[in-house]
Amino acid sequence: MNSSEEFDPASVKPVVRRKRARPEGEPATAGTPADGGSQKSAQAPVQRPRPTSKANPAPAQRAAATGPAPRTRPQAAADEYVVLPAPSGGGRNLIAIGAVSLLVLGIMLGSLLLWASRKINPSGEQGEVIASLVVPSGATTASIAGLLAENGVVSDARMFRYYTGWKNAGPWNAGEYVEFRASSSFDQAIEVLDAGPVPIQAKVVRVTEGTRLKDALITIADQMGTITAEQLQETLDSGKILSAYKPEDVTSWEGLLFPDTYEFEETATPQVILQTMATQMEKVLDGLGYDKAQALQGRSSYELITIASLIEKETGSPVEERGKISRVISNRLDDSETLGIDASVLYGLDRASGSLSKSDLASNTPYNTRKVKGLPPTPIALPGKASLEAAIDPPAGTWRYYVLTSNDPPEHLFTDSYNEFLRAKDDAQARGVF
Repeated sequence: MNSSEEFDPASVKPVVRRKRARPEGEPATAGTPADGGSQKSAQAPVQRPRPTSKANPAPAQRAAATGPAPRTRPQAAADEYVVLPAPSGGGRNLIAIGAVSLLVLGIMLGSLLLWASRKINPSGEQGEVIASLVVPSGATTASIAGLLAENGVVSDARMFRYYTGWKNAGPWNAGEYVEFRASSSFDQAIEVLDAGPVPIQAKVVRVTEGTRLKDALITIADQMGTITAEQLQETLDSGKILSAYKPEDVTSWEGLLFPDTYEFEETATPQVILQTMATQMEKVLDGLGYDKAQALQGRSSYELITIASLIEKETGSPVEERGKISRVISNRLDDSETLGIDASVLYGLDRASGSLSKSDLASNTPYNTRKVKGLPPTPIALPGKASLEAAIDPPAGTWRYYVLTSNDPPEHLFTDSYNEFLRAKDDAQARGVF
């Protein structure tokens, strides 16, 4: 035997012993109690001899007849036990594998749901209006889904088909649709399809956000084909068109007609067309809370419409830029600083776009926000709903300056540091941004 110093208990495997079952009828061996008690020996009970018969000889007689029984050798006490293996961790391993499998399955399912959600309802605003999309006669839901996907209205034709089936939408009528927009959600596309195509005898008039009133009247006349821009202007000047948001001392209708897509009968008069657009602007403004503008923003509704028109002309592609531009304008107005918005300077020069020379920047018009503090006297374009919303509900921020840093897409840098503004401006000019 090794000494206690050489013995390593960790190297010895545990042995579990279980008592071996004794065959039925086998007598207990010496030193092994048959009844599992603690006695070292026990006296066998006295058995009385049973009566015998010739037909049923006694065991002793049967043994004598067959010869002496073989002598059984008693087993050692150790032989009555078996060695069992130590318990393993197989059960715990199965539980761990199952938990990991469920986790992976959950992640995969969540990713699939997120992907489907972005297909059904893409983030961001809708894109530009699709000028015209014709659904041919006999078109199925599948072919309409493909048509919408090809024109960028929806993101995935197959997913749109499954979605419309789930919502039990359709069928839809063949014809010309003029209100689809790029990057629409599935529900927005279904809404346009449910509204139906343009009636055959109707005239579609589309005025885009940020259009100057002067240009909008020309667009309306061209699309109607039955009236002139001069007739439309005369109708505005006549006082026949009404709006709750037009101040009594203001003669201009700039910013007070809502830019949208309309359908008019061929016989529609200038008054019907213009009043429809003015009434639609009232509905949008009421829905955004412009009837409570003074309480919400401390400025009149007309001032906020003017701010919205500046936002519309200055904004870039990111949706959040509208709100930031609105906040810059508000901060500078609160501090009695000039706004320095070139789009307003151009409007005062009766130009829709273009660069400004030194003489342009020195012009003496009330719209030259480089020289004149405060807002211009009127809006400078027809603002859309997103800009109107940004004007009445700008985000919190300390921005006081912004500068165009990219043309594709148009993006601005916003800062409250004049030095950072100058550095960004110099960099943008060096890169030919403007």
